[in-house]
Amino acid sequence: MEPRGVFVYGSLLPGERYHGVARAAGLRRARPARLAGFRLYALPQGYPAAVPGRGVVEGALFEFYDLARALALLDAFEEGELYRRRAVRVWTPDGPAVAWAYLAPAAVVARRGGVPWPSPRWRGPRAG
Repeated sequence: MEPRGVFVYGSLLPGERYHGVARAAGLRRARPARLAGFRLYALPQGYPAAVPGRGVVEGALFEFYDLARALALLDAFEEGELYRRRAVRVWTPDGPAVAWAYLAPAAVVARRGGVPWPSPRWRGPRAG
């Protein structure tokens, strides 16, 4: 099954400081979603990373008008040493879905000073 959207859990969410990046990528619709088998970590830079582990991460499944175009923009924004895009299964109110997600290796998060976040839902620094 091919991913049909992008699971987001941090600074791209509505109300967070980089939500404009998602809008610029052609965001069409956002639905609540959950990702099992991962845990949130807070990085000193003020954004989260989802790391494999026991837990659930709450976020949103973003659907875009043109997914290929959106992925090109989001890859440039997200990918680097920290995040890698992977296909994952998420759960929405409508049932399971396959989506892309930008996830982080635990070793990189630890090296960058990440600490476990006490909630499955990110609420980071707000845009001014």
